[in-house]
Parts: sequence; structure tokens; C-alpha cells
Amino acid sequence: MNRVRLVIKGISGSQDKSEIYVLILGEQGGTHVFPVVLGFYEAQSIAFCLEQSVPERPFIHDLFFELSRSCNVEILEVFIKDFCDSNFYTEILCFDGKKYTRLEARLPDAVALALRFKCPVFITREVLAMVGVNTSPDNDSPLGQFSMEELLSKLNESVRNENYEMAITLRNEIRNRK
Repeated sequence: MNRVRLVIKGISGSQDKSEIYVLILGEQGGTHVFPVVLGFYEAQSIAFCLEQSVPERPFIHDLFFELSRSCNVEILEVFIKDFCDSNFYTEILCFDGKKYTRLEARLPDAVALALRFKCPVFITREVLAMVGVNTSPDNDSPLGQFSMEELLSKLNESVRNENYEMAITLRNEIRNRK
């Protein structure tokens, strides 16, 4: 399986909706990025970790981190293995000193835990090709085959269907072309 290591490129609030935030993940050393829609608490948890700040009260990710450490369980990696029906399918690989365990997780929670455990996040090249946008100047985006009108139509459809990840990917492609 061909895996790509990811890094956090940024996190920001949505300009359209006050309770929606966007985490931008991108390939380490590469030009492909993709958005992940977050809720308020997930965004706060990730932002506190990125800023190396300590919240007044712990987030659930902090509790999981402390519990895991006290039980001698480490998270070794986060792996985004699939994207289907607007959902990322993500596994967390844990090790307790004797056996490895894979746990299914929501991507925002897995990223929040990866930050705390300082472990890598990976994605398959195939999934990155589905959700990613090439930000290089000589963009060979998979969306390059669509006209501007088609992209706008797909953007409207994605928003109507509340597929915000795809909407952001399409919006970014439209911006890159302008």
C-alpha cells in the first residue's frame, strides 16, 4: 500500500457558518492539501495542542491521552484508509507493550490524539488523489478536467448536500483558477 505522510497546514473558522471550522491537511513535502470539517470543540482541542497551550479544563482527547499513558498504551500512528460517502475512514494503531490494536476513529479525533502522542498521520495515495487539491503552480488537479461552470455546479450541489469537504476542495480549485 502506498502511504503518504501528512502534516497540518492550518486551521480556520468558516466564513459562512459560525460553528464550523476547517482543518487543512497536506502531504509532507508535497503540494496536495485537503480540508476536514470540524466542530467547535474539535477545533479548539486541535488549536490548543498546536499552540502548545493548556486549556482551563481538559478536552476528551486530553483525558484519553492521560488514561492511555497511565495504562502504558501508546498511539503509534493514525492512518486514513478510505473516503466514502463524505466520510474519512481512519484507524489508530495502538501498542501496549505486548500487542498491537487498531481502533476506528473519526478523523478530527484521530488528529487531535496524534498531536498529543506526537505520532505521524498517513493517508493512501488513492485517497489523497480523491480528496486532495494540488496547490503547485503547474497544477495537474484531478478536477482540471472540469470547466469553471461544471465546478460551480458541483460546488452548489456539494453545499446543498452538506458535503463540506468536497465543497471546500471545489472552492479551492475555483480560487486557484482565478
